[in-house]
Amino acid sequence: MSKVLASTPTGKVIKEYLDSYEITQKELSQRTGISEKHLSHVLNGTSRLTEETALKLEKVLTGVPASYWLNYETKYREAVAREQSPAYSADSKELQLIAKRFKFNEVFKDFGWSLQKQADQMLSLLQISDFSQFERVYATMGVSCMQDGGTLEAIAIWLNLCREEVEVQNEHLENQYNEVLLKTLLPKLKVIANTSDAPASLTEARELLNQAGIYLVIHEPISQAKIRGALSTYKKHPAIYLSLRFKTHDHAWFALMHEIGHLVLHYSKKEPIITLDIENGIQDEKEQAANHFAQTFLNPLLHSVGRQLQIER
Repeated sequence: MSKVLASTPTGKVIKEYLDSYEITQKELSQRTGISEKHLSHVLNGTSRLTEETALKLEKVLTGVPASYWLNYETKYREAVAREQSPAYSADSKELQLIAKRFKFNEVFKDFGWSLQKQADQMLSLLQISDFSQFERVYATMGVSCMQDGGTLEAIAIWLNLCREEVEVQNEHLENQYNEVLLKTLLPKLKVIANTSDAPASLTEARELLNQAGIYLVIHEPISQAKIRGALSTYKKHPAIYLSLRFKTHDHAWFALMHEIGHLVLHYSKKEPIITLDIENGIQDEKEQAANHFAQTFLNPLLHSVGRQLQIER
C-alpha cells in the first residue's frame, strides 16, 4: 500500500485496499449490502464514512479493523475543516488595533509572522476562538486590574505565557500536591533564600517545590501588567508564576513566599486562578495574610540578602 496523508479522502484509501484485495466496487456492494450509489458517495468522499460502514468493511477487508477507518475519517474531516476555515478575518485597521491591544510586538517580536498569523496564535494562547469573547472569559480578573494593576489584556497574556512554560521549566510531577511535605520543606527554602546566588536559589526552590507536587514558572513581565506573581492550577497541581518585576533577590523571594503563603492558607483546586499579586492591588484579608506569611518567613533574611543582588534573566 502507498503512504497516504490525512488530507487524502478516506474513500481513496479504501479504493487502494480494494485494488490490493482485487475486489471491485460492485463486489464490495454485494459483500457488504451497501447500495452501489451510497458506496460511490463514500468512495468519492461526498458521504461521511459511518461506524456501520466501517464495521462492514472490517468483515470484507480482513486485517483492517473498523477503528482504522473511523480514525482516518476523523482526521480527514478535521483536515478538510481546517483548510476551509480561514485565518482570523479582520481588515487591516482592525488587525492593527488588535495587535496593539494584545501586545503582538512583545509576544511575537522574534517570529516574523504576519499580523493574521499572530492573531491566530494569540487566540490559541488565550484559549478563545474570537477576540470578542475575551471580556466574557477573563471578566473575573477585572476587579483586581482596576486597582492600578495594569490592563486586563496584559495580565491575561502573561498568565497564559506562564501556563505554556509550565512543562518546559518543570519536571513532570508524578505526585499530587502534598501540603504536609511543603511545610517540612520550608526550613530548606529558608536556607536557600539566604544564599547570594539569586538565580541558583530559585532553581533550587523549583526542585524542592516539584517534590511537593508544585510547579514554579518564572516569566518576564508584559508591559502594562503590574503583576509580581500568581497562584494557579495546572493539571490538578498548584502552579506558582513569578514575573521578577523588580529583578532583586529580596523582591523575588518575597513574591515566591507570598504565593506559597496563599498556597498554605487559601489554595483550592476548584479555582483556576486563586490569587494575583498585583502592585498597588487590592489588599484584602487574604492578601494581607499572604504578606504576613512572607514577611515572617523572610524578616531575618531581608537585611542580610539585600536589594543589591540583581536577578539576571
